[in-house]
Amino acid sequence: MDHIADHVLRTLWYIDLLASQGQPLSQEGIDNFARSVPPRDVRRDSLFGGLSAMFGESGRVLRKPEPVASYLLEVGWIEPFQEGARLTKIGKAVLTASGQEAAQLEATDPEVADVALDPQDPLVYVQLTRRLQKAGAGLLVDAYFKAESLVWLIESTNLRRVLISSRHPKADRDRQTIAVALATVPNSSDVEVRHTNDPALHDRCVVSANGDVQLLGSSVNGVGRHLTAVITPSTDISAVYRKKYEDLWQSAEPVDPQPVQA
Repeated sequence: MDHIADHVLRTLWYIDLLASQGQPLSQEGIDNFARSVPPRDVRRDSLFGGLSAMFGESGRVLRKPEPVASYLLEVGWIEPFQEGARLTKIGKAVLTASGQEAAQLEATDPEVADVALDPQDPLVYVQLTRRLQKAGAGLLVDAYFKAESLVWLIESTNLRRVLISSRHPKADRDRQTIAVALATVPNSSDVEVRHTNDPALHDRCVVSANGDVQLLGSSVNGVGRHLTAVITPSTDISAVYRKKYEDLWQSAEPVDPQPVQA
């Protein structure tokens, strides 16, 4: 449905999900979610405008999601419900017609183990976020993790550790921007980032707080550009990945916050 903005469909999905669980969103909550920035909804040449000169980049926001609650009420797609809102029959029809009904059902089904994240799906980051939320205060292993994903990680997941590689060609610059982000982004002190030059770090995965493992087909930076699989391996394979990356984490070097120099 090209005539409906992706973030509107994503918000409809989220409103319906929470209302069905007895936790309806307020209008403020709806707009906060709609304006929340998954990496695909805002394209930037550089996340931190003030850092552009430091790293030789010129950046500007090319597209920014707008609030949607008043619009959804006005067109009759949502209605007041308890202390928040829920979809009307029209809103549900729009959501179904968008082709995202299957994605919505999958997102509410805790038994779904594997999923393919289609870059054409406007809810692709909703699905990814839902998967990572299951990990609790876990570990993200992503060699190419970048600073522009840090805000999303902090605001939308409970992950508390990120392990990156210092071997790839742009590793030094990426590590520098992450260091500045850790000193700049609100609540970034909740997350610890470490780097390693060990060649054993090559697969991308999430190790949950309870020890479960999910394998990611691409870096979180690539979701929205490439078809990405999220797979839950068998118990024995999970144990191998868990030990491997917990050991790498223990030997990795921390990325310390680096305030911008005036």
